[in-house]
Amino acid sequence: MMLVVAKDPHAPAPGGFSAETRRRRTEAAPVEFTIGDITREATDAIVNPVGPGLVDLAIRRAAGAELVDAFHLARTALSGGRLARGQAVVTPGFGLAAGHVIHCCPPVYADDPEQARRDLATCHREALRLARVHGFTSVAFPAIGTGVYRYPVAEAARIAVDAVTAELRAHATPMLVRFVLWSPAVLAAYASASNR
Repeated sequence: MMLVVAKDPHAPAPGGFSAETRRRRTEAAPVEFTIGDITREATDAIVNPVGPGLVDLAIRRAAGAELVDAFHLARTALSGGRLARGQAVVTPGFGLAAGHVIHCCPPVYADDPEQARRDLATCHREALRLARVHGFTSVAFPAIGTGVYRYPVAEAARIAVDAVTAELRAHATPMLVRFVLWSPAVLAAYASASNR
């Protein structure tokens, strides 16, 4: 049974839930949406969209230099020694509260919007596949692609939520998935995508 919860930590309410808490029950594991700093998440893993964006920079700074070395070592096992769009690799979390980091290569929306849709969904599915392989029971995602990669937030939210929900339904894994978002507007877009 999935419980979808939208949390706004800036709204004063008991238990940290806003007055706009949204819930939906389906047949999968829990999915949460919250505003926060993904580098402070204590989930088994956080997802890092590798590249020039602020999320990648914040994660690398919080984790320490060992994270970059571990990422480069992990990607040498990939075909061509590079992380392609939609692929992901796992490293330890080092200085992060999360035990591990799942690194994925986000799509650039302007290059090819149709391919970007497929790649964004694949990022989320591949991250959850790796989480299952490694026995993780909780994973936190940022709003992948919506920063420097300029993916439209509402569309990114819809694709991310649909991909995660489908993956959780297909694999009966008792996994908590949390989307850690950077503003009330982005939180609203992701919560809205979960209510379709």
